Amino acid sequence: MDFEPIGLRVEQLTAAVEVDAFEEELLVDTDRPFDILVATPEKLSLVIRNRKVERPLALVVMDEAHNLESEGRGLRIELLLATVKRDCPQANFLLLMPYVEGSEAVARWLAQDIDAGNAISLGTVPWKPNERIVGLYRAVADDSAHGGWRLDFETLTATERAMPLHGTHRVGGVKPIDVPKSQVLTMGVQKGLGLQTAAIGAVMSARGTSVAVANTIRTAWKMAGEAARSLPEMEDVPPDIRLVQDFLRTEISPDFRLVGMLEKGVGVHHAGLSEDVRTLMEWLAETGSLRMLCATSTIAQGINFPVSSVFLSSRYVPQGARSVEIAPREFWNLAGRAGRIGHDSVGVVGLSEGADRDALIEFVNRSTGALVSRLVVLLDELAAQGSLPQLSEVLWKDQWEDFRCYIAHLWAEKQNLDAVLADSEQLLRQTYGYTSMRNDPEQRQKADALLDATQSYARKLAAMPEGIAELADSTGFSPEGVQAAMGGIGNLESRLTVSDLAPESLFGEGGRMADLFGVMLRVPQLKQDLEELGGRGYDKSRISEITNDWVNGKGLEAIAREYFSREKDDEAGTAALTDACRAIYRTIVNNGTWGVSALSRVSGIDFDSLSDAEKRRINALPAMIYHGVSSEDAVLMRMNAAPRSAAEALGSLYRDISGGDEGRYSVGEARRFLQGLGADEWDGVRPEGAALSGTGYKRVWEVLSGEAG
Repeated sequence: MDFEPIGLRVEQLTAAVEVDAFEEELLVDTDRPFDILVATPEKLSLVIRNRKVERPLALVVMDEAHNLESEGRGLRIELLLATVKRDCPQANFLLLMPYVEGSEAVARWLAQDIDAGNAISLGTVPWKPNERIVGLYRAVADDSAHGGWRLDFETLTATERAMPLHGTHRVGGVKPIDVPKSQVLTMGVQKGLGLQTAAIGAVMSARGTSVAVANTIRTAWKMAGEAARSLPEMEDVPPDIRLVQDFLRTEISPDFRLVGMLEKGVGVHHAGLSEDVRTLMEWLAETGSLRMLCATSTIAQGINFPVSSVFLSSRYVPQGARSVEIAPREFWNLAGRAGRIGHDSVGVVGLSEGADRDALIEFVNRSTGALVSRLVVLLDELAAQGSLPQLSEVLWKDQWEDFRCYIAHLWAEKQNLDAVLADSEQLLRQTYGYTSMRNDPEQRQKADALLDATQSYARKLAAMPEGIAELADSTGFSPEGVQAAMGGIGNLESRLTVSDLAPESLFGEGGRMADLFGVMLRVPQLKQDLEELGGRGYDKSRISEITNDWVNGKGLEAIAREYFSREKDDEAGTAALTDACRAIYRTIVNNGTWGVSALSRVSGIDFDSLSDAEKRRINALPAMIYHGVSSEDAVLMRMNAAPRSAAEALGSLYRDISGGDEGRYSVGEARRFLQGLGADEWDGVRPEGAALSGTGYKRVWEVLSGEAG
């Protein structure tokens, strides 16, 4: 079904339960049925496979569903939908995405009764919610001033009402930002293109909030710095910006570079910032407080606020160690956010021309086409290499991990090779890729090869030790990952005990966090990001030290200074802070939480023999890493969007008010506690010297939690 994304914020949902970062036991209370479960695809897959929710699943609503074809998560999303189809046959599907050609094929795949055509597709013609022009911008020399240069914008496409804007137009005056001509006119070099993007974003911010998209974090900071340096002072800095500045001073550092940029109405949004900071940047843009937002491609999925213009310094985005061209659908999804109805008359979308004019014109004119299954793409690549007959031999590679987990799920249910072999084709028929190949005579060979490889892998699963497939289901690891984890735990000098996994022990001096990271470095799904962090000279001990400091409340500035400082850093240690945030929010928060949760299950500890309190404490460990706090009560505060700097004090207050009642371990109860706090009570939990007042803390919490009016 093809819809323009409806823009409903998660925070606006009522009766919602968030499933995040492998916190399922703390979050999903199966004794209390809920109406709406908000989850990432990865987490929802684990919840369904482990039957954590007994209530029937009635409807799956997936936003940005065009990611079905993305290289990073496409296969995972397809296999999640296939698992829902198989395990929850009563479920209906609503996929939200930009216009997709031939979306009926996706709708037919998801319909349980394909022959009856029980699929409803709305928006079958492309609905364009705005008027816009799309074009190229470039810097050209301007001899009217010494060392002068200016920007030209050439329209490539325009909607009907914007047609008069065809042609080439001058944008702004001479030297729209104060940068030497030699730097800006460095054609084809990312630095020059980034400066041009900063310049046009700054000029066009006079029409309303402009978004400037860089392909690296470093370039995003550079663009924001130059734009802020060149923009005039704001007559009155909006109170919302003042609030966010105080939040940054409190949570990160009084000298954090973004604080000064916000003084000029310039924000930054990238993976080197916490989710809280990124959310506040989006809120400032939504309220119209920002003139300009400099971002990386992380903004593409979540940009759901009104902007006047969007400019891209490059059509390429990082993909691991290489750069790949942004998919046309992603580009048009981003372009569609400029000039939304009710916010601006015409949205302006531009790409920096550089030395790639012809390729850019072809890129803009390219059709988005129909959604293509990532499974089909992988098989097409093998066929092009002549390796399709060897699919069984390459199925162990990293790009097939999600598929191996999918087969293991069937094995965990059947526990019988003959039954798995008999049902393997039916299992594959649940996927979009296999269904499309099976129905196409020219693709039938690939479908047959996939079936043969599936059955071959099922035989390998049968030869694995008992329980591997079940552990794959419960941990999210591939069967090979489970074996690697079990081998790593088995090689520890001493076996893990319940006391080792107590929070005060694990995150304390002499705890076994380093041992756990050593095991994680052996698991395929975890090791790549951990090795990237370790590649800078941080072995498992250093990674565990960063994790322990984070959980025990050390501030980001202190962590950056101790572990990431550089001899030559830019303003206010921005590079060190960025590295620290990326290490924590991308590597440790994601892989550390997943790893600790999974390793507790393969540790050999008899969970059935533990008390409820012991189980709860162990299950809370991943959430402590995720939120950077060291108590269960503080986790509840963070899960309800309380700022980290006040979470431990809030948790202590919550514990005292409840009298230590075990019933307080409820996300809903903790939220009601926070809702009832006044500014004076928030003032009482402020850290000493915090820039945020009690009123400021309360307001930030309201924004982050969705309680703000």
